[in-house]
Amino acid sequence: MQNNSDPTAYLRAMLDPEELVRVARIEKVKTAYMTSGRDDDLARLIKRITTNAVIRRDPTKPHSGDNRVEARGLCIVAPSGAGKSRLLEETFGSHPAFPGFRDGDKWSPLVGITAPSPSTLGQIGTRILEMLNYDLNRELRENRVWFRVREEFQLNGILFLWIDDLNNILTMSNEEDVQKVRDTLKDCMNNPAWPVQLIVSGVPDLLPFFRKDKQLRRRFRFLYLGKIASRDHAAFLGTAIEHYCDLAEITLSTNPEEDLVGRLLHAGTYEMGLCLEVAVEAVIEALERNSKKLQRIDFANAFADRGALPDEQNPFIASAWHTLDISPVEEKAGNPIAAAPKKRGRPRK
Repeated sequence: MQNNSDPTAYLRAMLDPEELVRVARIEKVKTAYMTSGRDDDLARLIKRITTNAVIRRDPTKPHSGDNRVEARGLCIVAPSGAGKSRLLEETFGSHPAFPGFRDGDKWSPLVGITAPSPSTLGQIGTRILEMLNYDLNRELRENRVWFRVREEFQLNGILFLWIDDLNNILTMSNEEDVQKVRDTLKDCMNNPAWPVQLIVSGVPDLLPFFRKDKQLRRRFRFLYLGKIASRDHAAFLGTAIEHYCDLAEITLSTNPEEDLVGRLLHAGTYEMGLCLEVAVEAVIEALERNSKKLQRIDFANAFADRGALPDEQNPFIASAWHTLDISPVEEKAGNPIAAAPKKRGRPRK
């Protein structure tokens, strides 16, 4: 049987010493995380649910699993590309309230899953059981799945549940099935034997899911990650680019007249996650051409590789970049210029 403990060993063996150095630098850049004011906003709300988790239902009795007030929830909503999943992963991975999160076989009071697409209530419950290493050799009916979920929460000391992309349940055509999801989440929070604090995240389409149930809505607090703006985030993005360059051991070679950060904001549709992705890919472009300098052409090439847009639609090349419509290509179906292939004559150094 093939040993899968290190499945990429043979790929690394194909790299020469210079390539290994470059890969190590790329690894540093791709895994770097830039904190912002959003981290502070999330930390404030996380504090609420971690505090709620230790409050006794009956203060005259000792602390115990079944002597805790009903749980509360937190919902983080943002458009695709805002970086909400990375924000949550980084927060949970470094927060002292969630020891062992994503750390191999170590115990953690938090279990996190991504809702399948499309989702059903049974699929979400099954994925939770998988994360808890529950034996799923035989198929469980939906109601039995969630009975086991609640049982496993208590057996494993799970105090917090994070469901990412919960909006995937909105693909259900039957409102009755959607309400079952609401009721099941409320049951997890209200279970007197073992209440579990909930964190859910998704795109703005998720908000009506809460608006249609007053009981669920009042138990949650909400954090909306809006678009970023030049006046508030230009300095942050500039610092991020410089930090990526330091990690890659290259220098930034641009001038103020190029307005690199302004172009980056426009290219990333003013979503923090997308802007940082483009910046990281630009640094990788520079590394792959063995350059010691990060230049605007690296950003142009990185942006071009993300979609089938011609150079005149590339904000790092066009002079009137601020007038360009940089909507995702899939949103422009039928637009001939959006479907035009990118030019291959771009200068690459």
